[in-house]
Amino acid sequence: MIKIKLRELMWDADVTAVKISEVTGISKTTISNIIRGKQKNVELDTIDVFCKFFKCKISDLLEFHDD
Repeated sequence: MIKIKLRELMWDADVTAVKISEVTGISKTTISNIIRGKQKNVELDTIDVFCKFFKCKISDLLEFHDD
């Protein structure tokens, strides 16, 4: 299982979904759905945008758990 650690990155950066949406163009709904685990299929372009926004590596955003 792959976990998207967007919420953790947001907490660490002290940034809101509204701010991310304003800067990146990713909708607040999409961000909210990712945070709440309602959206499992996240496009690579979206992951790329998050990594650029947070200036992080993919491994900072995604985590694999062997279930």
